[in-house]
Amino acid sequence: MLELRQLVPNWTVEDLSGRAYQLWDFRQKSHLVLIYIPEAAPPTQDHWARAILLDRKQWDWLNVTMLLLRRGPEEMKPGVYLIDRYGLLLSFLAPDGWTFDAIEREFLYYEARHC
Repeated sequence: MLELRQLVPNWTVEDLSGRAYQLWDFRQKSHLVLIYIPEAAPPTQDHWARAILLDRKQWDWLNVTMLLLRRGPEEMKPGVYLIDRYGLLLSFLAPDGWTFDAIEREFLYYEARHC
């Protein structure tokens, strides 16, 4: 398991639409949130996707890219990964203990500390 402030490996992940991403493609471009909860029902995943779109302005302002994942590497355990623009793990949230407000708050605090 990754530790906080540790560099996240250059994992290859796949979003719900089947598009593959390399995590290091986001380095120094944007923060990254990986929502990897494969056991979530499709209506729940649709709800999350709509919530992300509705708050798109906030995520853009914070420079956060949100990815809803279908597949990750074997060593990636389910949960929500908050990764800063330098590729360091800021926080890991359990699959049943996260909210979009908590994610937003984490990045607001991050940006306030790095002004």
